[in-house]
Amino acid sequence: MSLRPPSPSPSKEEFRLALQKVEALHGNMAVLAKLGILLREPDTGIDQIARLLQTDGALCANIIRLSNSALYGAGSRSANISDALAKVGYNRILSVIGAALSKRLFMNDLGAYGMSADDYWAYSYFCGVLLEEHAMQIGVAPDEAYLVGLLHALGRVVINDLLLRTKVEIYWDPSLPAEDWETIVLGFRNDEAGAHLLRAWKFSPEVHQRVADQNNPARRAQDPLLRLLDFARRTAELNHFRIAAPAWSLPAGGLWESAPDYDPALMAAAVGRARRSCLQTVEALKAA
Repeated sequence: MSLRPPSPSPSKEEFRLALQKVEALHGNMAVLAKLGILLREPDTGIDQIARLLQTDGALCANIIRLSNSALYGAGSRSANISDALAKVGYNRILSVIGAALSKRLFMNDLGAYGMSADDYWAYSYFCGVLLEEHAMQIGVAPDEAYLVGLLHALGRVVINDLLLRTKVEIYWDPSLPAEDWETIVLGFRNDEAGAHLLRAWKFSPEVHQRVADQNNPARRAQDPLLRLLDFARRTAELNHFRIAAPAWSLPAGGLWESAPDYDPALMAAAVGRARRSCLQTVEALKAA
């Protein structure tokens, strides 16, 4: 593959317009930012969260579908959004709403990256679940960790949409890190695009700044959550993003291995749990 930018390549103005399009089309992602604030307030009740969601009928339907899936047991079936949130449980509300919203964000194939919409969503959700599980151990709020993992690569949606809209046919060469490929052929990267969108949707600095810093070696050395995200990304990439594969190998040579509590066997088990949760959620949302 030639590493020279195509002619004509998308301009900065076209990149800005692509950002605006995704920002407007998926403006309901701002619900996740508002939800994170609500869940941190001690007097927030299920009814307040239900009112935040009730303006989006499709989102409510997907949350009800998830609450009635095997993920949350048999029991009584949820008839409305308040019932669904109560059945899911207060501690899982962000995860469920994040799953439902992100599935809509990642609803189109990412042809430029050679990934189907389902594979890309499953990869993003896997990262969110894995980071959330380890958040308390590394001193990070679980909701922040989950959102960083879930949304760290949403900038690829912008880049894919830009290339599709401008009819420029260039494709990621997996022999290169995606960010290097983006810089060479476009002059901007998905982490920049993703951080911009998260700021526009008013996510907390703890979330959007980590998305912006995810490929910065100095920041990764300082931030255990970014090291864990690097582990999740490299694990998925090593295993070709095949969430349903019988078994996954773990990558070697990363900063996470220097952590005093790093145990390959425990991490392999955590990866397995995250993959199982991901597959169950994929099944529950299949008809969404």
